[in-house]
Amino acid sequence: MGRLWFLPLGVLGMAALIAGAACGGGDDGEGAGDGHTVEIKMFDNWFKPADITVKAGTTVTFELPNVGKLPHNMHIASSRGVYRESPWISSPEPINGGQTGSLTWEVPLEPGIYKFRCDYHEAEMVGTITVE
Repeated sequence: MGRLWFLPLGVLGMAALIAGAACGGGDDGEGAGDGHTVEIKMFDNWFKPADITVKAGTTVTFELPNVGKLPHNMHIASSRGVYRESPWISSPEPINGGQTGSLTWEVPLEPGIYKFRCDYHEAEMVGTITVE
């Protein structure tokens, strides 16, 4: 009789793991946002994940823990790929090592690929957001 209880719980546990994996937000950036919070870790000097996918027309909040020692931020380029152009989407204040910042983005309705970077390390600390 006790075995019957373990089998359904095991099946339910597996179903929960599969459902959790399907919700996105993992380190690979696949399917990472449809109105949710997405964590992007900031290292010295790269983002993880550096490639993220979000749904058009949603609102996404990026949680930005700085696990490095240097100050970092996240700055999303305009649809034309220009960084200092309206609308300016940035967490401009430095997020020092060990601190966490956040950036909320009203995802455009137009699908495309949007670049992002750290303004303090703009040559090497870059990524992309695919809007579907």
